[in-house]
Amino acid sequence: MDNLYLIIFIGLSGFILFLFFYILSIEKRIERKFASIELGLEELNKEVFLLKKKLKENESIKAIEKIEEIIETVVDDIKYMEEKNTKFYKKVEEKIASLEYKIKKSPLNNCLNISKHEEDKILSLFKKGYSVEEISRELRIPAGEIELVLKFSNF
Repeated sequence: MDNLYLIIFIGLSGFILFLFFYILSIEKRIERKFASIELGLEELNKEVFLLKKKLKENESIKAIEKIEEIIETVVDDIKYMEEKNTKFYKKVEEKIASLEYKIKKSPLNNCLNISKHEEDKILSLFKKGYSVEEISRELRIPAGEIELVLKFSNF
């Protein structure tokens, strides 16, 4: 009977050892599968990160495109305003030129008998601080004519 117990004991021990090694091999396979799943998850995380980065870049590109559109509209508005101001400036220049012509042709200017050279002298002396009377004595021109020259020259 002792033999039977011994055989049963050895058989059970062998079976337990077999179960132990079988469970150990299954555990190793499971560990390998988990390791491959971990690698796959890491790859997926990298892909997700790259996709998020590309999305942010696309959003920033879209924002830049919007800013460029705004800049283009502002530039167009500035060009339009520049054209409008240029036309206005030309009109003002034409009016100034016609007024200058009218002033030069006015009978008052013809009555003064003052040359451009004398007019320049009057203006330079006045700018230096000479009074109307001093200019009149210096250039031997009536004070009234000097006052008219100064008024026409906006002094």
